Amino acid sequence: MRIALPPLACSALLLLSPLAPAHAAGWTDAGGTPLPEREDMRSAGNFLVRLSLTGDEAALRKEWADAATTPQLRTIDRAAAGAPVTTVLVFNGCTPDPAGRCDVFAEFSIVAPDGVRTRLGAGSLWYAAPLTPRFMLGSASVTLLFRDKDKGKAFRMIATVEDRVARKTLELSTPLRVD
Repeated sequence: MRIALPPLACSALLLLSPLAPAHAAGWTDAGGTPLPEREDMRSAGNFLVRLSLTGDEAALRKEWADAATTPQLRTIDRAAAGAPVTTVLVFNGCTPDPAGRCDVFAEFSIVAPDGVRTRLGAGSLWYAAPLTPRFMLGSASVTLLFRDKDKGKAFRMIATVEDRVARKTLELSTPLRVD
């Protein structure tokens, strides 16, 4: 595996289901029905974060920017050796500071099949006024390429996300299989 730059394309697509900001604490579907938390979808009060993987970050970001509401996005849980995989984080409910800006930060890691956790990098997801009620697509991400020797192996991508104003931290994870 190696860290790489912008992705091209990948297979095995899943849909990032329509997201609705919670009116109370926690996740809800578009109809307002509460959803259970998962490893890739966590909350701390009204601070909601979801970790997903994409094989085409540029297309995902364009679709997000062009949508009038939170769009359904194609995400992956499998990647071909040599194809890029990028982490993406969407969130809502960050707490603005006295100047009206949220300060949301993420650190990315990967857990290899042998259980070794490796830090991949960190960066600011959002340092601006919140776009409430719309979900925000974080600006920090990590893109990886896997080698042929990684075929058939299962990895786990991890993101630790902090709302620095509210002092809330969430750890999310999602599996990734290399074919």
